Amino acid sequence: MSTERLRTLFLNAGHFFDHMLILIYATAVIAIASEFDRSYGEIIAIATPGFVLFGAMSLPFGWLGDRFGRRGLMSLFFIGIGLTTALTGLSTSVWHVSIGLTAIGVFAAIYHPVGIPMLVQGIDKPGRILGVNGVFGNMGVAAAPLVVGGMMATYGWRGAFIGPGLVCV
Repeated sequence: MSTERLRTLFLNAGHFFDHMLILIYATAVIAIASEFDRSYGEIIAIATPGFVLFGAMSLPFGWLGDRFGRRGLMSLFFIGIGLTTALTGLSTSVWHVSIGLTAIGVFAAIYHPVGIPMLVQGIDKPGRILGVNGVFGNMGVAAAPLVVGGMMATYGWRGAFIGPGLVCV
């Protein structure tokens, strides 16, 4: 496999993980609420900072990628989002879960402003490449409830965070 194809596959996998990992909580939230004896409304609110930062941190990460290079940031993306997702599965309180979800949001913010420019760098007609990359991102959205549901059935909500997080790393 050529270096270019391997890089494209790596970046497409990043888009898949970006969307899948940030949505684990959306499926696991009911089990988490039950374990920590909190209402659904109360427990769903703790994800808000992570989702806000998923968008807001795109600006500084885009600037960092332009200024210092993208390759290192993509490594930070895979390691950071994977480890924080796995560590969220080790949470012992609602506050730990909230901190983990916030960190997941920060690392998830790296992909779009860093990975997509890497994907289309030097490409004259990027439509097909971006289309395929979009499919990978949407498959991450589609996979989240399936993977989390299967992992929860076997390993509980904690395993639903730990397993995919470690695979991402």
